[in-house]
Amino acid sequence: MFEYILKEDKVAVLWLGKPLADLNNVPAELKGRVSINLAKVPEQAMEMLGRQDYQVIVVQLSQDDFEFRYNWLRKVVAKYPGVIRIMLNDGLQNHQVAKASELCHRSLLFTSGVTELFHEVGQSLRLIQSSNKPVVREYVGAIERLPSLPGVYVALNDALASDTTGAADIAAIIERDPAMSAKILQLVNSAFFALSSKVFKIKDAVVILGVRQIRDLFLVSRIFEHYPQDRNWSGFSFENLFDRCMVVGRFARAICREQRVSADIADKAFLAALLQDIGMLVIATREAEHYSEVLQEAALLNHPLYAIEKLRLGVTHMEVGAYMLGLWNLPPEVVEAVLYHSNPNATSSEKFTPLTAVHLADSILPDVVNVNDCRISSQISEKYVTRLGLQNKLPRWQQMSEDFAAQLYSGTGNGF
Repeated sequence: MFEYILKEDKVAVLWLGKPLADLNNVPAELKGRVSINLAKVPEQAMEMLGRQDYQVIVVQLSQDDFEFRYNWLRKVVAKYPGVIRIMLNDGLQNHQVAKASELCHRSLLFTSGVTELFHEVGQSLRLIQSSNKPVVREYVGAIERLPSLPGVYVALNDALASDTTGAADIAAIIERDPAMSAKILQLVNSAFFALSSKVFKIKDAVVILGVRQIRDLFLVSRIFEHYPQDRNWSGFSFENLFDRCMVVGRFARAICREQRVSADIADKAFLAALLQDIGMLVIATREAEHYSEVLQEAALLNHPLYAIEKLRLGVTHMEVGAYMLGLWNLPPEVVEAVLYHSNPNATSSEKFTPLTAVHLADSILPDVVNVNDCRISSQISEKYVTRLGLQNKLPRWQQMSEDFAAQLYSGTGNGF
């Protein structure tokens, strides 16, 4: 159960706030492997971080001091991005949970037990180890044209962190980039969102879709813009891949609504679906001919694409994408969904997470048409679905998918 903690020589935990009721009952197999240091206030915790290396931070968040500790978490992410962050929800409101969960690897109720806590720590360690392998760092590090996180996206994050920022303020930030503003309006008015009337102003788009969704559309549009398709690549259309990711994102959000999970899970599922295949753009841009051969081999052998990628390239498109998102400090659950969306059974969670929604949506919807007839989308993991007790929901989701699949068009080389 704690295999990824046991792989470490020692795991130092910095605990900010009230401890769990059973914190002294650390599982026997972890004793001697885990050390826990308590801090009462954020200033003390930041000072402790400067004196010692910690692998994990656990922070208790309540309504009384939420803003103070949330802003402290933001500073921790900026200064110590590699530290695992676990939040303990001690009576937070939904919008507070959504804000804080973007900064944390896992969110648990304060009533959780110490065994559940360290299980989540272990899964977070696995995510970091899997998304930050030396071979992946070397592969991505050799790419000359890595995109940087757009300044407008950073400004939108800052605006989201403030409770006083309105739709007009958000619109003003986006409108700093006129070309991207036009792209956002184009997307909002497309068939993907099926709005009842045309939207002409960014402010109206923000009101209708929400700040997070607009922010995420901005980021993904900018990334795809950074990787335009050139004549060296003809395996599949980058534009069609973008279109399909949009539909997968909306379907993933619909699945979340059907499951009645929290809005922050739906938001992360939407973003993860939009970003799930950016690693393909990176690889296809870097080594078009070699990647075409990989797709051909995967189709010929009828093997999962990621398996042949690993064999021939040393990395998968999921690993490349997840590593890039980790560099940008995107929400850990988004990174996890991108990393495992085609192989969710590699995780041990039994909870419905953004990964669950993305895997289901990606597996159920029609695939991307490509010249090699290679399966690019995920194949549903029945073992994973059964583990989560969702097998009886599949017929309903397959029925729901028909409306989303209708947004995809057919024709070799022209779509889906």
